[in-house]
Amino acid sequence: MPLHTHMICPGNLQLALWSIQENHEELQLKLRENYQELDMEKRITQANALHYLASRCIIKDVFPNQSILLRKNELNQPSLSVNQNPLNISITHAANMAGILVSESYLPGLDLEKIDPRIGRVKHKFMNQQEMDFAGHENQINLQTLIWSAKESLYKVYGKKELDFKEHLHILSFGLNPNNRGYFYGQIKKDSFQQKLKIHYQIIENIVLTYTSTYDAEN
Repeated sequence: MPLHTHMICPGNLQLALWSIQENHEELQLKLRENYQELDMEKRITQANALHYLASRCIIKDVFPNQSILLRKNELNQPSLSVNQNPLNISITHAANMAGILVSESYLPGLDLEKIDPRIGRVKHKFMNQQEMDFAGHENQINLQTLIWSAKESLYKVYGKKELDFKEHLHILSFGLNPNNRGYFYGQIKKDSFQQKLKIHYQIIENIVLTYTSTYDAEN
């Protein structure tokens, strides 16, 4: 189907979401022209091939009739080239949805997570005490999922691996808006590196979306 969402965010970042209703063959057909990626033939045979293909189809729809090359570096971070122009990109997927966040100037972080009560069983592994104080109760599954998703987005912005979600990533206290969209703040603290970023969020049916970028960084 067409894109679920395509919007320009502050900082001129492009956010696009795809609601997956196609099968493997339909998605693969969309990528036959003007798209290149190393190991693509291997990836389309793996268990998450539908998510993989949908996320690449988003890129094709956002940049129609253009030459697209997607690479990953030694840390598995993706980078995008459109008509040989370099862009920063973050890619994510969950349940029946995939998404990308693209920027020419800033480092993006985007994450989708399915809301699942089982997250309460592992919250102690990624939430510190301050986060447990405002979001650690049994009936706060949405908040716990948002915290996990936000830390994934922060992790992608940092991009250097070796981050402990509980020790190095911190989400400041917030509450859900009645319309299930808004923003809150997170911090990356690793050795001498410290950065505070605004994290945007939205709950779409049973999926949480979070995104941020170095455009949203505060000194």
